[in-house]
Amino acid sequence: MTEIYEKLEKIVTKKFISNSLIVRHAYSRVVDPLLQGIPDIVIRPKDAKEISEILKVANEENIPVVPRGGGDDEFGGSKPIGDGGIVLDMKRMNNVINLDEDNMVVTVEAGISWAKLNEFLCHFDLYTGCMGPGSGMTASVGGGISHQSVGGGGCAKYGSCTNQLVSLEVVLPTGDIIETGSQANKFSQTPFNRFGNGPDLAGLFCGDNGILGVKTKISLQVFPRPPYAAYKTFVLPRKDREVSSQIMLDVRRKGIDVYDLMYIMGIIVLLSSEFGLMPMWEHLKKNRGIIFYTVEANSEAELEEKVKQLDEIIVNNNKCDPIGPEISDGNIAKWHYAEQGHWQFYHNLWGVVPALEPLSCECFVPANMYPKYLNEIDQWDMAHSEDLNKFTKITGQRPVSGSGPIFLIDGNNVELTCGFTSFPSYYNGEIHEEFDEINLRLWKSYMEMVTKWGAQWYMMGQMASQIMVEVEAYLPDYYKTLKAIKKTLDPKYILSRGKFNFWED
Repeated sequence: MTEIYEKLEKIVTKKFISNSLIVRHAYSRVVDPLLQGIPDIVIRPKDAKEISEILKVANEENIPVVPRGGGDDEFGGSKPIGDGGIVLDMKRMNNVINLDEDNMVVTVEAGISWAKLNEFLCHFDLYTGCMGPGSGMTASVGGGISHQSVGGGGCAKYGSCTNQLVSLEVVLPTGDIIETGSQANKFSQTPFNRFGNGPDLAGLFCGDNGILGVKTKISLQVFPRPPYAAYKTFVLPRKDREVSSQIMLDVRRKGIDVYDLMYIMGIIVLLSSEFGLMPMWEHLKKNRGIIFYTVEANSEAELEEKVKQLDEIIVNNNKCDPIGPEISDGNIAKWHYAEQGHWQFYHNLWGVVPALEPLSCECFVPANMYPKYLNEIDQWDMAHSEDLNKFTKITGQRPVSGSGPIFLIDGNNVELTCGFTSFPSYYNGEIHEEFDEINLRLWKSYMEMVTKWGAQWYMMGQMASQIMVEVEAYLPDYYKTLKAIKKTLDPKYILSRGKFNFWED
């Protein structure tokens, strides 16, 4: 390994490479408390050329490489699967390269965070539409493209961040560098269109979870932020799951251009109030869920018409009770949009109960189906009570299963932020090794259930990509084709080795 280290050090200089035990352990985990893979080397390249050279060395030495953006994923996607290999930390590549105001396209390095990009764009009264994932303050744009991310805000209007993709610069696992879209033509002076010049090769790298190439440069459409916005929050009536689903379907059937539409279960309202996370909800009925919307418009008349149509659906047709207009009244919609709460909300809900950590199973499902799936989650919880109660005997607290916010995305789909929170093995100064074993068994069981719903995974990482293969969810010819593409682009399975059970031959 010393010889490999020296080769890599020559590429990036001593300052941007480490094999320190402390550094390696710092890069060995992501958000979940279970999965760990300790790399041999951590390296921070500055551009596509350096990444190309790193990957060439990795191929020569047959050592796996895992790209890491913000490291916010919850499925074990940006650390090695097992120990060893190289973690390719993209944070050094965090600059805006160009803003083409005429064509409304921004080009950035892939390691830039969604927060930094949107802070830059706000000075031009622009935004990225979908504001990236819920962890967008630190999540990278490259990671968002790799995961088809949604969640930061604007998802009902703009869908996944890949919808805005114009072109990519990608370093292939062998070290070759390609550009997609309009930039595949060497005479193109600026990125302006994704589709054309033959097949949409950019699509291969959208949602690939880092197995087919390292994104280094990304061009996205950007949008003018409308000058008018309205945001309202409502308490749902009984059967809030079914009513919230019906509201989402009605909004889509009416063709109302809503920016965000989100349902929050009553249990989240209750826990958030009890633990002081959302004091503005303390006066609400604790057994009721809430729903909120945000709409944008270019004129007051347009805004008033959208609000009128939405209130007709939510209040008159579905008997929801409006909450007051201010954040202090409980109007989370205003905080979510006006105060950029979309980047503070989601992961705080995972941590609403102190000391618990997320074992997420978030996925995309049809809006008409999530009430049924929430009921199945309740049944899963009861079926696994014996295992879940083992934590209670030691901690006095039972793990919590269910779903965080459920929000409208592309078409009639929602992101179902389901999963459960549990205790890591280290608790109250002691190691409880049985916690890890139980958590992993429960997590796999939960993921198998979600997979067999026919749900669509996006942030797959280690866990979901392997579960899909292990339960034979992929149609045989689909998986065969995916493996053939992987083998063609990455003959030695260097990049993100082990995802989708793609190991060395």
